Parts: sequence; C-alpha cells; structure tokens
Amino acid sequence: MRPSLIPPALGLPTTRRQAAAQAGDAAAPGFELLFAQALAAEPAPADPELTHGPADFGLWGGAPDGEGRLDLDEVARHLRATLAAFGRNLGNACRSAAIVLPPALILELDAAGSPLLPGDPRELPLRMLFGERPALARQGQRLLAGFAFVRHGDALRAYAQAVVRLGPARLAAVLGEHGDAHASPRLALWCDGETALPLEHDPTHWRPLTGQERLLAELLEAAPGLRAGAAPATPGLEPNGASLLLRAALARQGRPGG
Repeated sequence: MRPSLIPPALGLPTTRRQAAAQAGDAAAPGFELLFAQALAAEPAPADPELTHGPADFGLWGGAPDGEGRLDLDEVARHLRATLAAFGRNLGNACRSAAIVLPPALILELDAAGSPLLPGDPRELPLRMLFGERPALARQGQRLLAGFAFVRHGDALRAYAQAVVRLGPARLAAVLGEHGDAHASPRLALWCDGETALPLEHDPTHWRPLTGQERLLAELLEAAPGLRAGAAPATPGLEPNGASLLLRAALARQGRPGG
C-alpha cells in the first residue's frame, strides 16, 4: 500500500518582519512536505545513464538502531557523498538537452518536484528535462528532502543547547524574530555542471547550508543582552572546505554568499 502524504504542520506565529520577507518568496515546499514526498513517492523508473550514491536508497542510506533512532550524522555523510553523483548527472543531462552551464543553477523544487529558478530563462527547459528524466528528478528531490531533514535536526539540537545558555525567554525572543524559517529555511541545490552543494535562504540571500555549531553561535550572538564575544562564531560552515568553494563560485556570479 502506498503511504499517504503527511500534511504540513502548523507554523509558529510570524513577526511582521518575517511576513514581509515571505510575501515575495517563490512557492517552494517546506520541510514537512519535502520529507513526506521523499517517504511516500513511488520509486522512479531505472535510468541506466545515472550515477548513484548511498543517499539514493532507503532512508538516505541510513538504518535505524535497535531503539529505532536514525543517525543524522550518518545521513548527512551519505547525502554529501551523493552530491557529486547528482552534480555530474545534472550536468550531463543539461549538456545533452543544450541547457547552458555555467552559470551555475540554484535549483529549488516545487511541491510537484519540478524545478523552480525564479528569473532564470533555463527554468522551462529544466522542467521539461525533469519530466523526461524522472529518476534524475527523484534524485534531486531526495537530496533536498534529506538535507531538509538534517538541517531541521541540527536546528533542534542547537535549540536544546541554546535554551540552557540563554533561558527560555531570551531564546523565544530570538526565534520570534526568525519564525519558522530558522529551523526550516528554503533549500536549494547549487550546481555548475560538475559539482553540487546545498544552499539555504537566510531569508535575504542564499548561503551554504549551516550546521548545529554555526546555528548555535548565531542564536547566542543574536540574543538580547549577550555580547558577541560570549559565543565566538564558527569560522567555517563545512569541515571539508566546500563552503569556500561555493562562496568563490557565488562571488564570480555576482551573488552574495553569506
């Protein structure tokens, strides 16, 4: 039996600043819908031209332990190991369809799994390409859903640490300024035809996907009555230097990189 989709959860009340930021947002799905789609969708038909990675299978290559818990760090490793395969797959498919790369794509997916590239004339050809290559579309959808899952988990772990340092009132004040976007930002995959990397919207520009340590540092720095020196920021977002690569590429395109 095919599982039914999980309806999106109700969000936190948004502040006026948050509501204004959302007014012009593209209609990209949130964490709950991405996650539900990844769990409920039927497997795509096999595509012999695709290269696969560990996150293409099962629960992003992870397996629950004896108590039914899934190791998010293991899931994150499998997702990053699959990015290279998706980058090459998308690059090869774009070249076959005469879709120009570079400049790099910043690829979101709508609720139906079709590409969203606001203001980019390559959006329609990519929509046609994904319609013709459902396994490629499925691979991108699973990557975005997996990164949404990991990012949401990192935010919750950061909140658990922050509430001890700040107390409930100050943490609530910080989160009230961000709304749901702090735990569940819009996500995209950056791809130049050879490499793919995950991005999040913060909500004014794209930046490399953040993790637990950086999220905690940002919460502490933003807390009222706490000086920045009390919580030094984590200098690098990615331990493997992918953040530096992405920032340099975004700079070459004239896009802010955080």
